[in-house]
Order: sequence, then C-alpha cells, then structure tokens
Amino acid sequence: MFKNREMIMARVAEMPPGEKSRSNRYWCLTCKMMFSMEDTVCPYMPKVCINSPIPVELVGPESTICLEKIGLFYPKIPQKMLAFIAQGDPEDIAEKWVETYLAFLDDWNFDYKHEPLQALKSFIISISGSETGQRLHSNEITFILTDLEKVWDGKKFFSILKPALGMLKEKLDFKESISLDSLDILGDMDTGRYYCPMCSKFFEFSTQKDSITCPLMAQKCMAVPTDINKIKYNLDQLIRVYDCTPDLYKRFALALEGQPGAKEELRRILVEEWLFEVNDEGLTKLGALLGIRG
Repeated sequence: MFKNREMIMARVAEMPPGEKSRSNRYWCLTCKMMFSMEDTVCPYMPKVCINSPIPVELVGPESTICLEKIGLFYPKIPQKMLAFIAQGDPEDIAEKWVETYLAFLDDWNFDYKHEPLQALKSFIISISGSETGQRLHSNEITFILTDLEKVWDGKKFFSILKPALGMLKEKLDFKESISLDSLDILGDMDTGRYYCPMCSKFFEFSTQKDSITCPLMAQKCMAVPTDINKIKYNLDQLIRVYDCTPDLYKRFALALEGQPGAKEELRRILVEEWLFEVNDEGLTKLGALLGIRG
C-alpha cells in the first residue's frame, strides 16, 4: 500500500514519543479522532502515523464535532442497542442521557459551552447515528434527521430527544427555540458497510458500494475500505475498535436499566448485519465495552 513503507516506519520510530495522559484520554489534531488507551501512539497505525495523540489534560478536543465522526461513520451497532434498551419514561431517559453526555464532555475537557449549537448537534448525532441538517430562522432552529428509521423508531426517538434538547438548552444557555423533523433519503436501499484492511476499522454510512474513500481522512488516507461481503475480518478486530474508542456509548447504556434479550439482540446484529462469526466470549467482551446487560 505504501511503496516506501519501511522508510516511513524507520523515520516514525526516530521521532520523539508523545506525552502520557494521566487519564488515558487522547485526541488527534489531524484526524479529529478520540482515543482511550495506555500508549501514546495512534492505535490504528502506530508504526506509520506521524501524529502524536494529544492528552486531554494538555489541550482538550477543539470541538464536539470530534464525536460526530464516531456517530456518523462507525457501525450503528451502539445506537441500535440504545434503541433496544431505551424502555420506560422518555423524560427519565432524556434526563439520564443529558447528564451522561455533559459528564463525558467534562471528563474529556471539552470547552463546549462556547459552542452550544455544535454541542446540541453532536448530542443528536451521537445517540441517533443520523446525519443532522439544520434550517435556521429568526430565533429558531430546526434539526432535520436523515434516515432515522434505519436505526430508531422515529416516534420513540423524538419522544426522548425533545425533552433532552430542552434540558440541554438550559444547561448550555441556548436561547433559540428548537424544532425537529426527519427526512428519509436512502429509503429501502441498504446502508453501506465496510472494513478497512489497513487500520482495521469498520464503517457504516451512505449506500452500499464495492469500496469507498476513507470517511475520516478522505484527502490523505491511501487505504480502501471494502464492502464487508468482499473481504475477511473477525470479531476481535471490532472489539479492538471499541476498546480504544471513548466510552460514551457504554455510559449511555449503563445509565439505563438492562433489558432481557439485549445480548442476543447484539448477537443478531453482529451475525445478520455484519456477517461476524460470534462466540460467547467475544459477545461478552463486546457487550461489556458497549455497556450491554441482559
């Protein structure tokens, strides 16, 4: 994939190491990704990446937009599991998720209060897995969620999101009124699911194609994420992704009561939608990383 890979690896090995985070929380100024890990190197391409992840204690992530990459491009498995376990009073769920979200932002040293609109949008994308458009008017903004029904029952989701945004508005001192809408773009077309053989990441977005350009670093990455039907991978590789991904979805899940059948629903998604071979050990590991009980 790199003609001069050995030269790049040698040069990267000579570079000074990054500074250690006391909390094992890092982010990357180049790819805008966030990592929860012990090492001070990129967890996906440690031998060839020239960037040093930044400890959040030194500089917090520059914007909550960092969370959107995970919500929009990573597999929608966590959001589908949240849709499964989110049972009970919508306002109670909303309150718990707002508290969870703000605590997460504080732990990761986000300076989110200076960008309340972006923080609201990042919250919506994180729990919905849907791209979110905006229509601005005088003293009002409408958030338009696209293809929401691919992940959630729309009525159920909006019953949680509406009170949640009301609570977030107050916490963020956001004055404009908010309305919600949805738009189905993909319709009956399958969502695209891909695996990248270079960084071992999985992606889910847009429509299915044989291969795609990396959605995280489209102008720089030379790898080719490929249709999952045309490439081999295993569950350990997905477990590794969520092992070094921030635990936002685990926090959302653990904020709610466990639901009977949740682990079997996770197994179904992995087998039917992602074509994984799933054993009980792997299912338990992934379930723990996503906060799945029951």
